[in-house]
Amino acid sequence: MNIERKDLIHKPDTMKSLSEHVPDATLLKNSFLTDEKVESIKKQLVSEFEAVATDLTTNDLAKNHVDSLMKKLIGDGAKTEYDLLIGGSKEFFNVSENVLGPVWASYVNEVLKSGKGGEVYLFAARDATPMYYVAEGLVSRSNGYKLDGSGMVHVDWNRWFMGQEDETDGSRKSLPLTHPHMKAFYEQMGFGNGKLIKIVEPGAWGSAANALKTRMPDQNFELWFMFSHMPDNIYGFLNNHANGVDPCVFEMINDSAEAVPKSYVRPETFVEQNGLIMPDIGQKVVKSTYMQVWTKATLMGSYAAGIDFSLGKRVNVKMHVENLQELSDDAKQGKWTGMLPDHTMTWTEGEEWVRKWKWGKIPPLK
Repeated sequence: MNIERKDLIHKPDTMKSLSEHVPDATLLKNSFLTDEKVESIKKQLVSEFEAVATDLTTNDLAKNHVDSLMKKLIGDGAKTEYDLLIGGSKEFFNVSENVLGPVWASYVNEVLKSGKGGEVYLFAARDATPMYYVAEGLVSRSNGYKLDGSGMVHVDWNRWFMGQEDETDGSRKSLPLTHPHMKAFYEQMGFGNGKLIKIVEPGAWGSAANALKTRMPDQNFELWFMFSHMPDNIYGFLNNHANGVDPCVFEMINDSAEAVPKSYVRPETFVEQNGLIMPDIGQKVVKSTYMQVWTKATLMGSYAAGIDFSLGKRVNVKMHVENLQELSDDAKQGKWTGMLPDHTMTWTEGEEWVRKWKWGKIPPLK
């Protein structure tokens, strides 16, 4: 398959490769755990998880997630910080391959199956980054996709670059759509070139559709969500394949995906790199060895989930969703499962957003 790949994620000098973390990891082998050290590590990890996913500040979700993980790792025999690093890597790899991975793979496969060739598949980082790696695993095998002349774009296209703010992070202001770098940024993603854009996102309210309909009313695009708060107007994979399940469960699944480690904080401004305009993560990198290595383990697990699907490992989506709900119930009891015990705060202005929605059905809905 002739597929163009475009990675529009800024690569600052402050980001280390996995091999560059080896010296740090070696030092951790000699760092034996005490009660005080464990509490210090937990506090730091909670701070980092909340920094990369501000929604996790609600209901102590980040704290509960970290507490249950550390309890699991220490219960499994972790004696040093290195044991925590390696044990956590294995846990997050498993979450991405076997817990969340099967529904990610089913979802991304459906998006890729819809193509006829010549489209742009846009994976909106950071939350869709694992899905991008799932896609790489899927297209590395022959799955009957029609992708000749298509492109896969991995880009941090977040709400700050859609003109929408975040009520859980009121200290930052979104960039206006008239910002001088916006035109080049959108063109690099594939907008305005006459091709159909298939946007792959976890969901859930439709900021992307609203931004495009407002700024580029003639742009041909489809919006594919893992979960949609407006399934009558915006396609939601879980809504469609797990009919009858409480949508709060879908929200919890999306939020659990948001709670996997990420290596940088959501950017708000642009930087030029290699002639391209990219969201600037130069000052946003999480320098923690834990978060950097665990992020890479997460993405390796995502790629493995794509390979597994290609080799015939499939799930009944509704049954798997019900299994994830059971894992969330276990998490309520303090057990580490990779799933959150509850979803994050639902957007308080969501009902008003739905009431004011003026765009009707967004493709692929008809």
